[in-house]
Amino acid sequence: MSSRLGIASAAFCGFLAMTLSTSAQAGDLSATLKKGKPDIKSAGSLAFGPDGVLFVADTQGGALFAFDTGDTKGKVEPIQVKDVAKAAADMLGTKAQGITINDVAVNPASGRAYLSITRGQGAEALPAILSVGPDGKLRELSLDDAKFAKAVLPSPPKSTAKSQRADAITDIAFIEGRVFVAGLSNEEFSSRLVAIPFPFEDISEGAGVEIYHGAHGRFETNSPVRTFVAYPMKDQTYLLAA
Repeated sequence: MSSRLGIASAAFCGFLAMTLSTSAQAGDLSATLKKGKPDIKSAGSLAFGPDGVLFVADTQGGALFAFDTGDTKGKVEPIQVKDVAKAAADMLGTKAQGITINDVAVNPASGRAYLSITRGQGAEALPAILSVGPDGKLRELSLDDAKFAKAVLPSPPKSTAKSQRADAITDIAFIEGRVFVAGLSNEEFSSRLVAIPFPFEDISEGAGVEIYHGAHGRFETNSPVRTFVAYPMKDQTYLLAA
């Protein structure tokens, strides 16, 4: 069974602060990725690592993907896109009503913004990843012959529980050589936080998260961390989660 982290809450939000140990990084991390066709089923939360490596949460597949974008040069400039949903739909050959933008992340190496897209609905929905720079033109990241790596999460929520499956991964972040993944599992303490070393190595069950809600006087173990951020303080790195 995974370990447990406790969060105290006075009302509707819980906050968790934990210390992170440092993980060393060396070399070009994109060089660890291999070419192929990823079996990615959905594109949700996004996060960037070094060397233009983009991490993509696949909630339906219960997995985390790393893609080499090859996007490592540029500078941060304002980006403007008029009616981005329509522009994305036009590129993907559909209507704006059939497009859902799930997340946006900016590549610090180039300043380009990346969007995770769901095209369509239900079992027929397909993932897509688009990027846009200061020129305002959308480009699609090819998922047919991509350099990538995949990490399968242990014990994801059962696919029959659709509302929980969507929460298999609620947020991700690359912090000091590891990808931190928040979401739900099918364990007793279903809310959890997993730290996956990159390049992807053995994946632990992670830490179960239980939140005490003072408003109704009980612990809840199926309320996942929705967002988190790392911050340094006194030579330590902490993770603040809500």
